[in-house]
Amino acid sequence: MGRRSRAREREQVVLSAAASAEPAPERRRSWRRALNPFKFRRLTRSRARAGAIGFAVLALVFVILGRALDDVAWYSSATLLAILAVVWGLTSTLLGKDDPSS
Repeated sequence: MGRRSRAREREQVVLSAAASAEPAPERRRSWRRALNPFKFRRLTRSRARAGAIGFAVLALVFVILGRALDDVAWYSSATLLAILAVVWGLTSTLLGKDDPSS
């Protein structure tokens, strides 16, 4: 008999704690999710263009580092980033115009 009353007390404590708990905050977007070109959720022309510009600038930085350090390993990374910049640029040209309401 005593067990039942303790179980009810525990349930009430758990229910009151759950009722007073604040809602969980929204998850922050990570920078890796922003760089995914195949994310079909709200990819706009301006976001794709910004991604292309970002990859192009990073490729130029890697080329400059390769020249400054006389290390050819930087050029392979710069080439891959340049390919990403071209892909993002093509994606931005193939997307429709940005929706001004969003």
